[in-house]
Amino acid sequence: MNQIERMNLVGSIACELQEQMNTTSINTFLSGFCIACEDVSIVPSKRTYVEGLLKSAANETVIEIASQLGLYRSKTFATENLASYLETEGYKAAHDDFERAIAFIDTDPEQAMGSASSILESICKGVLERLKITIPKDQTLKSLVKATYGAMDLSPESHADPDIKQVLGGIANAAVGIGVIRTKHSSFHGRTDAQKRYRLTARHARLAVGSSAVLGCFLIETYLERFAANAT
Repeated sequence: MNQIERMNLVGSIACELQEQMNTTSINTFLSGFCIACEDVSIVPSKRTYVEGLLKSAANETVIEIASQLGLYRSKTFATENLASYLETEGYKAAHDDFERAIAFIDTDPEQAMGSASSILESICKGVLERLKITIPKDQTLKSLVKATYGAMDLSPESHADPDIKQVLGGIANAAVGIGVIRTKHSSFHGRTDAQKRYRLTARHARLAVGSSAVLGCFLIETYLERFAANAT
């Protein structure tokens, strides 16, 4: 767990306990995780109090507390694999976006959603650069995914098998949908007063980040399997 993820998780715990418990109950709850609490029943700010108590707690303890409160979900197989690929294969921009996306899923779903789209944009650009193919002038996620698919012969229309067509088309459409949601329903690109705001929650962010991880892994693995050996 990186520093940003820890900070956001501690903040989520503090907000949850502030909402659900009085100070005495907070002390009782945290004592069950061997957190040394102060002998007080009233504090100026329960949130600040909890954040102070957890400041020196081990990451494992913070995760255990968050899990108990339903605030933490372990990374999926796809996100774990993507994190590894981004670090070992040199996709630094995508790696930074990935860290932000994971860190903000529960505390700032809009930020996580925007970062989920940026992950794929950075991966597509990275793959195209490795293949020495000019990045399209239209750098929307839809355009970048289409260009990357074409460069690696992944376009659905190029496959005779209808099942493969359906899967390839499905994950491409999921990527396009993530980009549209970021543009229309989050504040990532700003919003006019007249635009209708759709409230994005952690479940939407988790879906977007998970989908980005699946497609991101697929694109990187395809490049490694088909093209990396011939790269100069």
